[in-house]
Amino acid sequence: MKSKLFVLLLIGIMALAFVAGCGGTGDGDADGVTTHTIVGILPLTGVLSTFGENSAEVAKLAADDVNAWLEAEGKDWTLRLEIDDDATEGPVGLTKMQSWFGEGVQIFVGPQASGVAQEMLAFANANQILYISPSSTSPALAIADDWLFRFCTDDNIQGPAIGALIKEAGIEHVIFGWQGDTWGDGLQGAAEASALELGVEVNSNKLRFDPMKDAFTSEAALLDGYVTEAVASGVALDKIGFNIITFEQVVPFMVEASKYPQLSQIKWIGSDGTAFSEALLQTPEAAQFALDVKFANTMNKPEDGSANYARVKDHVQELLGRETDAYSYNTYDMVWALALCIDQVGYDSAAVKEILPEVVKEWSKDNAASGYIELNESGDRAFANYNIVMLESLDGWFVPGFFDGLTGEITWETPVY
Repeated sequence: MKSKLFVLLLIGIMALAFVAGCGGTGDGDADGVTTHTIVGILPLTGVLSTFGENSAEVAKLAADDVNAWLEAEGKDWTLRLEIDDDATEGPVGLTKMQSWFGEGVQIFVGPQASGVAQEMLAFANANQILYISPSSTSPALAIADDWLFRFCTDDNIQGPAIGALIKEAGIEHVIFGWQGDTWGDGLQGAAEASALELGVEVNSNKLRFDPMKDAFTSEAALLDGYVTEAVASGVALDKIGFNIITFEQVVPFMVEASKYPQLSQIKWIGSDGTAFSEALLQTPEAAQFALDVKFANTMNKPEDGSANYARVKDHVQELLGRETDAYSYNTYDMVWALALCIDQVGYDSAAVKEILPEVVKEWSKDNAASGYIELNESGDRAFANYNIVMLESLDGWFVPGFFDGLTGEITWETPVY
């Protein structure tokens, strides 16, 4: 009986050790070094897979750099980074967070989509799970004292960038199309408000579509009809613009739009959801259409003089053969900020949450990849500029100018309008 009880106790101890090892309070190895775990829940598949692949590789780079620093400093712990796929779907992301939390993980990098971040929020708040998104921008998630932090600005700042771009493109009459979720609704509202403030006429017809939609036959036909009506009312075709706010659904939308001659004669404006889309480059018909309509997108502008900017840029270029997106620079900074907090207070999400704003503020002054980071009362990046991102050819993107968030003006290095 005693022998059986001893075995049961031993099994229980081993199970606890396994959970601790998988989570953030792992046992020390033979040298007394503890392992702490951060999980990156990122969209390796789905409509944000380009961004997810970039951030996954950059997170691994940051973790390697953190561990090199820990070893050089003689620290008694090491960082374990795990990457898991949320497929750009909210329920999948929540399930992944719940599963890892069951293994003892309290601290996460990601997700990238606002819809996924929103799906996770109630569970994270209830269980004091800290997670940081590099790219969730929905104003609806700008909530004080929750457990979601965001190293990007919300769309109340991107909206004016889109409005300024619409105006700069010479658009006098704009039609809006967007995916109907917390991100799309928030950004469209901010962009429309900005366009109206700048004196741009907004078409009363709107194209709000299911974020899971993958065929746009009816939407393209409707858009063509809206353009025809606008021209009939006296608006010149070259003064009409279409702002599409979505992710890689822009590809099938453009393929359908290319079947209507006048849709290639209006100006198309996108957002951070379509900037640097690899799916667009890989679909020649859509890429040619984007070139023809001077498809211009807004995207958070990292400070290219920042300490680790070139390291991240070169890493993705060498590994994936493409220009990385702005949010991947945020990912690098997120891993470092979390590691520095863990180093100071241990693997305790509440303690990390308490010191995170000050830690990232001080560290980012001299070490960040994305530039200086100051978080506002909602735990989001307080300010940012936006690059204008366009196709340079069928093979790649370029940045001809940027929007200054303080002045509200666009500066062109390569004029395109």
